[in-house]
Amino acid sequence: MNKEMLKEIMNNMDVVKELDEYGKNKLVNLMERLLIEIMGKERYKYLLENLTDKGNGSYKRSLNTSLGKLNLEVPRTRSGEFRSNLLPPKYQRYDESFEDLIFSFLINGDSKQEIIYKMKLRGLDFSEKVYDEIFEYIKNQFLEFKSKELQKDYYFIYIDAYHCMVKDLKDKRVKKAVVYTVAGIDTNAKKSLLGYYSFFGNENKSTWMEVFQDLINRGLKRVLMFICDDFNGITDVIKSFFPYSDIQKCTVHLSRNIYKHMKKEDASYVNKKLREIKYSCDTYEKGLSIFNENIIEKFKNQYPTYTKYLNSKKEEFLSFLKYPEAIRKFINSTNTVESVHSLFEKQRLKKGGFFQSMDILNVALFIVTDKLHKTWKINPLIKSKRYELNQMFVSKFEFGGDI
Repeated sequence: MNKEMLKEIMNNMDVVKELDEYGKNKLVNLMERLLIEIMGKERYKYLLENLTDKGNGSYKRSLNTSLGKLNLEVPRTRSGEFRSNLLPPKYQRYDESFEDLIFSFLINGDSKQEIIYKMKLRGLDFSEKVYDEIFEYIKNQFLEFKSKELQKDYYFIYIDAYHCMVKDLKDKRVKKAVVYTVAGIDTNAKKSLLGYYSFFGNENKSTWMEVFQDLINRGLKRVLMFICDDFNGITDVIKSFFPYSDIQKCTVHLSRNIYKHMKKEDASYVNKKLREIKYSCDTYEKGLSIFNENIIEKFKNQYPTYTKYLNSKKEEFLSFLKYPEAIRKFINSTNTVESVHSLFEKQRLKKGGFFQSMDILNVALFIVTDKLHKTWKINPLIKSKRYELNQMFVSKFEFGGDI
């Protein structure tokens, strides 16, 4: 691993930095136990090969890492000839290759076999028991994140599915998997990741229903608008759980898909009209009028099937026009959640094109998404429109809108 890769990994270690003091101390303690156990095995092996030497207790040694200071009990021998291969040079308290080894355990960027190889390069034995304990601890942090109670009300929630390949440990086959991702902007204008849900198979309506049920179980009640792609059946899912919420279908996806159904010249014209609607219409009604006259009516004879489809979805493609003009660019596409998926894709590529197990997928994605909560700030434009958005909340939910 080169320095650039190591730096990137270190930048992704916010899962550790964000732990409370108890959690961080526990993780440090686990790492100390791991390293002490490895050094003990080293000395045992050394004594088997040097029968005239004897063990002679241990001495204290500290090492600085991105986790904080590790306090170690380093085993020694009477002759003083034994020295652990795990340690950096005698008077050095920090070592990149040592930290690389620790990160291999912490974030599971390497497989067990790769970690064993790194250990062997240092002449070290390997303790799977403590490794598994560390990995299990991080996995439990992910499970706590998944069960975290949500706020009751959100202005906007973005949903989308990420498709990847994951190895199923039951039959040792690499299979299709889907990560259902949910991000939201709450009533304080703060953006956060509400959760992601990993399943083997293809994206389907019934699994989206499981996702929505979990969000409700965790406390979600009212949402002004959901932003999503046009996956078949997603409207029915949203309406079955949140009948009072608006639905906005991604306009970026719409613009791309038009070229699949219309001639290039006609598609360019339609996209020009869509940009006019997006950036020049001051009201929902005006946008709907342009959509009807300049797209549906103009092309209904040339593209009867596609214009029928567009006509059936037009309200969902234009819902963002009901909201304050200053914030429309944030709510007319699924770009927010797709930026999360770009991080997922980087992890997939790092791991050779697929994830080695569902647990590894979940832990890897938990670590990279944890960093988002530091980079995602309160949106000042949405915050400036809180009064109007709150008025929309009152209007939408005052007549029995609670779910």
